Amino acid sequence: MEIADTKGTAYLQGLIGLDYLSKENTTLAKPMKLLKAYLKDKAVKRKTLHLKFNDGELEEVTKGIYQIKINPSDKNFLNDLRDVLEDKGEDIDKRKTKPGQTITFTSGFQLYLSGRTLSNVIDESGNPVSAKKPTNDQQEDGFIINLKEGNLLPHLKINSKIGFEFSKDWYHSYQKSFEAFTDKIIKKSKLGDYEYYRDSDKKKLEMLNEITDTKILPSAKDNWNPSDLWCVKISEKDRLAKAIDKLYSERIKNSNVSIERINKFIETEFKKMNLIGVSLKQVTGSSARVDKITKDAKYINSVKFLKYGPKMAFDITKSYFDVNVKMSCLKNDTLDYFFRFRPRGSSSALTQNGEGRLEGSGPADGAVDKKNVISAMFPGADNITKVDIGKSKTIKQAVDAIAKKDKTYKSLQTWLSKGIFKFVNISNLDKTTDAQSIKRGLLNLNYVYLFDTYKDQKELYKKFYLSSKKVNEFSSIHYKISG
Repeated sequence: MEIADTKGTAYLQGLIGLDYLSKENTTLAKPMKLLKAYLKDKAVKRKTLHLKFNDGELEEVTKGIYQIKINPSDKNFLNDLRDVLEDKGEDIDKRKTKPGQTITFTSGFQLYLSGRTLSNVIDESGNPVSAKKPTNDQQEDGFIINLKEGNLLPHLKINSKIGFEFSKDWYHSYQKSFEAFTDKIIKKSKLGDYEYYRDSDKKKLEMLNEITDTKILPSAKDNWNPSDLWCVKISEKDRLAKAIDKLYSERIKNSNVSIERINKFIETEFKKMNLIGVSLKQVTGSSARVDKITKDAKYINSVKFLKYGPKMAFDITKSYFDVNVKMSCLKNDTLDYFFRFRPRGSSSALTQNGEGRLEGSGPADGAVDKKNVISAMFPGADNITKVDIGKSKTIKQAVDAIAKKDKTYKSLQTWLSKGIFKFVNISNLDKTTDAQSIKRGLLNLNYVYLFDTYKDQKELYKKFYLSSKKVNEFSSIHYKISG
């Protein structure tokens, strides 16, 4: 890996650090060779040697100080290390073998024994060892910090500023997103003309809170404007605040005041590059794409459900199901698209949610609005999990049991008995399983039934598609970065 890219404090793990150190200081070639041979031994599974860098520089190259992370599982590591080095003629000070002390060899090579957990550890593939999936806020902050700095910061510099270890994949996403943003949205030379705010930060400008206040919106906020980032031109900030406050106050006082007035204002300021909303998606491909999303009636009217795609082999005991569809929009291009329905959060949750994405693409376009689309079209659909299933051991038995208790589910039972399904092939209806899995299976089965028998299939999937794309008749203009 490029050491110059590791700004902030970092620890290069194992062989990657030893290789670097041996190149920088040839006087340490002997202990480096011994240690490298030791770590390459297949019987040695520990990777506790770490070379410390600060702001991309090795702090004490001439001394060759290494850090060793000590924990109970490594209690024999020092003895092993001492044996392998002393056998080859490298003397070691046996008195200094406690955390916080330094072991010095005859060659001058030193090992510092760290008793704490090291942060910002880079493995031999160049990835942070302890990197976890960042939250949405951390993802967005990791990107926004670059805009505020006016440059794409090195990997570990972002880690240091945000206080989170981003993986190599996320840094790739920031790099490609930054390139696309400065190419298609705001030029790099103009980044300093703007202030940048994360939409989910309640401490952002009051005017941004006002235009996304659910009190004035006709739909869920993310279906109106799903921007993760707001760019506000500094020279126009005071004027924008006064104008937005006036529009907000008028709509609060009179709900009959059209949301289109706010939409039109945002559109005008967007085109003048004074107020720009941006939706951020992780970029996994070789480049990022920037799309301008509008509520254009021509686009909405062009969206059509054409037919179903290949049937999903649906194991009813699993936690999700897919609906593969063929859609078209604008130029009559056929899109291979699918909707995935699954519980939100834990797979054991007994409520259904959906998301849409292009077949073969990376991250989903977005969620299908639960409140204003799914629940509005299928009210009470989740209630099936509350019906007593008695002593049912299979999902088929549970369907028969609830149909006896509640006539609401008689049609579900009849539909299932016919065995003709539009978009899935169902299996394991007679498989014995636990009560929780049966309830989850009933939930999935009920939604499959409701979609399968919905009277207007074209309307159904058009609404799902537009909701996933975060576009409807109320949507405001914004950019989306994806790829």
